[in-house]
Amino acid sequence: MGAGGSVPELEVYTDEAALAAGYTPEQISTYKTSMNLKKSEDSFEEPEEEDPDMDAAPPELPPEFFEKQEQLKQRQAASTATFQLEDKVVGVDELVKTSEKFHILDARTLDEIAVSRIPGAHTTASFYGHPKDFLDKPLVVYSTVGYTAGGFARELINEGYENIKTLGDGGLLGYTLYQTAHGAKEPLAKPDGTPTNQVHTFSPDLAELAGEGMECTYFKDPTSVLDMTNRRIRRVLHGWGDFNELDEEDESSSKAELDEEDAAPGRFKRPWKV
Repeated sequence: MGAGGSVPELEVYTDEAALAAGYTPEQISTYKTSMNLKKSEDSFEEPEEEDPDMDAAPPELPPEFFEKQEQLKQRQAASTATFQLEDKVVGVDELVKTSEKFHILDARTLDEIAVSRIPGAHTTASFYGHPKDFLDKPLVVYSTVGYTAGGFARELINEGYENIKTLGDGGLLGYTLYQTAHGAKEPLAKPDGTPTNQVHTFSPDLAELAGEGMECTYFKDPTSVLDMTNRRIRRVLHGWGDFNELDEEDESSSKAELDEEDAAPGRFKRPWKV
């Protein structure tokens, strides 16, 4: 074989045997190099393509975000406790990331909803019109911060509905705060579904807690609207009627009784309705 032999035959030789068989040191070295390269190629694996979003760091949120969020949470905490809903809260982050798991219900007035709502949210009218359509998934109720939503959620729970939740982290305003902090420019939807950055904040002081870049509108007389909301909610807590039922006769005849019974034990109880 010698210098003209086939290099692959070196595979059966030790270096000494190969030299004795007539192979040159250059042939032996060339063969070893080629075999090492082949082994490297055989063991090489293409690296998996990395998902650029998988390990992406969340956006660095400004201090103002946490300050506003804390104020909203403090405002909401009282109503959550009032309506005994502490264990029925869904955070904004969970709702945003897994919205398909829930039905979303806007408990605010039609004037407020006409400005905007969370995308995909239903009105109380659509709920009452087709309540059975909402039984397959948890129902998350929200309002501007959470007070009206808490009253409506308590009403539904007292009527026997299950899987009723409220939106935490400051309700609708907390939702706008979260979405804009994460880059959304138009986080809400108009009644026709068009994205918008407009939001009804109920009162001017709450407008200061909306997300960055939101265009805010509010009631000229929020006190009167709040008084009406309070009366409706007090009816719910006393078990005198449904959340959206209130006429002038109810207002005039029940106020004295409501004032008298405000501190009565068990005022958050309501006769079970089947």
